[in-house]
Amino acid sequence: MTIKKNIAKILITGPFNAGKTTLIKFVSDEQTSGKDVQATDALAQYKSMTTVGLDFGILHVDDELDVHLFGTPGQSRFNFMWKILSKGALGTIFLIDSSSQRAIDEGKAMYKYYRELSEMPIIIGATKRDLPGAKELDELGRELETGDTPIIPCDPRKKEDSKLLVLSLLQEIISQSTKPEDELLLDF
Repeated sequence: MTIKKNIAKILITGPFNAGKTTLIKFVSDEQTSGKDVQATDALAQYKSMTTVGLDFGILHVDDELDVHLFGTPGQSRFNFMWKILSKGALGTIFLIDSSSQRAIDEGKAMYKYYRELSEMPIIIGATKRDLPGAKELDELGRELETGDTPIIPCDPRKKEDSKLLVLSLLQEIISQSTKPEDELLLDF
C-alpha cells in the first residue's frame, strides 16, 4: 500500500547571516543538504562560512503533509539563485537579523525584490532579538517597508520558533488562496 503525501515548497530567504541555514538545520526532520564555502569578501568579518547554492530540508508536519524548505544564499552576488529557487514555492519566510543595520539596509531591497517577484505570501522572521541594538518589530517593519506583512520574533536555533514560522506561513498561504486547500499542494 502506497501512502500518498502532500508536499508544500517553502522558500527561506533573507540577507547574509540572518539564520536561514540554521533554521533549516534545526527545524528539519530529515537530513538537510547545502553548500557552504569559506567567506572571502568583506562579509567574512561577520561569519566564516556562507551558503552559495541552496540549503534543503524536510519538515514532516503530519502523516499527510511534508514541507520542503529551500534556503537561498543571502548575498546579492548569488541573486540569480533567488528566482530559480522560488519557482513552485507557495510562500516565503524572509529572515532578517534585527540587530544589524547592515542586514536591515540590504534586507529592504531584497524584501522588495521578493514582493515584486510574485504574489506569494511572505512572513518575516526577526532573528537575533537577544543581541544589543535589536530593533523593535514595528520599527523593523517601518525600515523594511513591509506594510501589513506579519513579523514574528524567531530564534532559528529553537525548533519550536522555526516550526511556528513555517506553520504561520502555511496559514497565510491558505487564507490568501483562492484555490481549495487540497489544490495548493504538490501531490506525490
